[in-house]
Amino acid sequence: MLVSLFTWAQVTLKHRLLNGYQLTSEAPINKGKPTLFVFEQAETFDQVFKATAASKRADAPNFGKEMVIGIALPSTNKPPKLSVSRIFVNDSTLTVRYIRMADTTQTNPAQSSTTTQPTLVVAIPKQTVLKTRLIENGKLIQTLQKRESD
Repeated sequence: MLVSLFTWAQVTLKHRLLNGYQLTSEAPINKGKPTLFVFEQAETFDQVFKATAASKRADAPNFGKEMVIGIALPSTNKPPKLSVSRIFVNDSTLTVRYIRMADTTQTNPAQSSTTTQPTLVVAIPKQTVLKTRLIENGKLIQTLQKRESD
């Protein structure tokens, strides 16, 4: 009975990946480990993410109905493959689970000197969130508390 109540209290959220974004040079990132961002307003989102020059049109979030989760990984010359496995909310705690797979493709040695900042940007329906947890490959990476100014 207790297990079924716990499962019932978790609400899995529909999400959509937002393509065509990169971090701005002013983005406050954690050195050497993933950084989690939660955006409820376009102004704060625009301070951290910008549309890439290569993208003809970035997928725009609708902040009237959605909030955005951003994940920035440390810079690397072999970008991993990233995919969202599950996003759910339970007792005002948002949990974002994603899978990070190493890129095993053979690269040209001339290309290996180019570093990139892997990111994952996801829109979800607006939620009342007091805390957000980031879980990579089953391991808790970071927990963010909602600030009063948000």
